Amino acid sequence: MRYQPNMQGNVMPGAAAYPQAQQAQTVAPNTQILGYLGRALSLEFSAGQHYLAQASLSKFRNEMQFAEGFVTLANEEFQHANLITDRMVAQGALPAGSILSPASPATNIVEALRTCEARELALIQLYGEATQYSQNVGAADDYALFSRLYEEEQTQLVRVQGWLEEYYQNMAANPVPQWSFT
Repeated sequence: MRYQPNMQGNVMPGAAAYPQAQQAQTVAPNTQILGYLGRALSLEFSAGQHYLAQASLSKFRNEMQFAEGFVTLANEEFQHANLITDRMVAQGALPAGSILSPASPATNIVEALRTCEARELALIQLYGEATQYSQNVGAADDYALFSRLYEEEQTQLVRVQGWLEEYYQNMAANPVPQWSFT
């Protein structure tokens, strides 16, 4: 092996063997931002739990396309929870414990999608407030995270509303026969 300029590594054995993790910040974290992160974590876990419950309910109603979609949404919410936890740790905090909202029962897909819509709207509202606050106090990393999550939740809301619209269009095209007992 020959030396090359800008060669990665270190002369100390093992010193560069592992990637360097971002260090937790040393200044006191903004308690308002930690509050937003904590509430967001609870809402994300609650939404993920809710989507998994809706997936199971959809399976029992034999609505497999919706069941798969709900599992995808749940996974996205859990990925958001991971990003939030990473941000909390970067600020020197750990999640204190989340209080989850119970999953809402739904007897049909319209009810299920409406409950999902409400969860997405709650997340969008929180991320909108958190984004604005972070921008106002100049917390660039928090602003970047909250902005990203705000956009992703808006995308999820559009997806849920699209499923609802698609369902209504399918119902209009294939109406359930009305039975007459006269």
